[in-house]
Amino acid sequence: MFEPSTQLTSLLTAVALKESTAAGMRAMMQREQEFGSPTQASLTGVALDPDGRAYADEVLDAYWSDEQRQQDLLNSGSTDREVIIGSGFHAATYAAVRVLSGYPKPLVLERTDRVGGTFAMTTRPVFYLNSRNRAGSAGLAGDQGTSPNYLPGAPIQAANVSMAEYQTNIDMAFVIRLALAQFADVVPNATVLSVSQGYPGVEMQIEGNAALLAGRIIDARGLGDPNDQDIANGTTILTFAQFMQRMAGMWPLRGARRVAVIGGGDSAKCAVESCLGISPQPFMAAVALDQVDRIDWYAEDLPTTCDQWQADIRGRYQAIGRYLRQDRFGLRRLTVLPRRAQPVALPGAGLINGRTYDLVVVCTGNRETAIDRLGPGDFDDYTTADGTVVARKHYELPALRVGPHARLPFTAQERTDGIADIAANAVSMFRTASQTAALAATLPSVTRD
Repeated sequence: MFEPSTQLTSLLTAVALKESTAAGMRAMMQREQEFGSPTQASLTGVALDPDGRAYADEVLDAYWSDEQRQQDLLNSGSTDREVIIGSGFHAATYAAVRVLSGYPKPLVLERTDRVGGTFAMTTRPVFYLNSRNRAGSAGLAGDQGTSPNYLPGAPIQAANVSMAEYQTNIDMAFVIRLALAQFADVVPNATVLSVSQGYPGVEMQIEGNAALLAGRIIDARGLGDPNDQDIANGTTILTFAQFMQRMAGMWPLRGARRVAVIGGGDSAKCAVESCLGISPQPFMAAVALDQVDRIDWYAEDLPTTCDQWQADIRGRYQAIGRYLRQDRFGLRRLTVLPRRAQPVALPGAGLINGRTYDLVVVCTGNRETAIDRLGPGDFDDYTTADGTVVARKHYELPALRVGPHARLPFTAQERTDGIADIAANAVSMFRTASQTAALAATLPSVTRD
């Protein structure tokens, strides 16, 4: 087991000293013998207590936002250090397994002010995870003894955080943030503009800062930026991320009586759940004040009837199907329109095919976030000794790409298990967690590159 980092020790001390936040931690210590360490017991207690978790998040953000600490870290780059771009699930996985394998802490660069990746886009729960919440370790898909939501090496796992069948985004965000607090040095608001050969190592240009030297780059930027963010105006036409941020605010659906959702993937399904009121409970919202009357869902490959939905769509999203039929009052709130849509922003409305909407949510996928010399065409397959592709390796620089935007090929076992039958699994962050862990455990030290 690991010893808690200075940051985690400070976090636990801060929570313990505040009477209103310490109850969960104190209670969980009555079950300390059921955990691998007192630290795991304490962190689980913090995670299960809403007040304790909220305060712990504040403590983490305050620590990471300290400007002097950030500058010290950005000035400490060397050709002996690994730098991870991105602070999401795969950054945390790589950092945890790397440190537990005996290597130094990597430096993590996050371009926004919120550490934790996509799951941490809000501080309030706004969508549910796709995989059921169950205890277990990493393993093959279909193995009921494993947990798809497992983050290898994390101080606590998602199963420690909630008893809900499907957890919320902030449940996983808390696990990611704790892992980074334990196993990495993190700098938020650090945008990487370009990389170049450093002879040895690599030189990284950081917006607003001097160049940073690194021995190796781990590119863990997740899914990238929304495809149609240039269409969104931030008011009546929103990207998925903008819509989720709206759902985390007060009265998120106020005035949105008629809504359009564009796209048929998991993001679109989560947006539709929010509009139907079957997502996590919005802050300061009530059915009499904040209910969408009509949702038009523009998606080419989705079932259009309740019966088809129940037959074709996996269990996580089954609740949506019942809204594809009339309710007992003869009203139908959700209609799937199997065609493409291109919204146009009007004053106070969005226009699609002659229909006006109070709100349009564009969920049409993601595109590469541009960093000079780290384009998708600059990487080839990187395999472990058994021939498994676990990352993409830069053709020239000491840089590897992991996670969803590495777009790793399906393994033979995944094809046998039917994982490859769902196209969206190609960029599933949980599917490739074990590959990132294998990379972190088997890469030679930076100085040997």
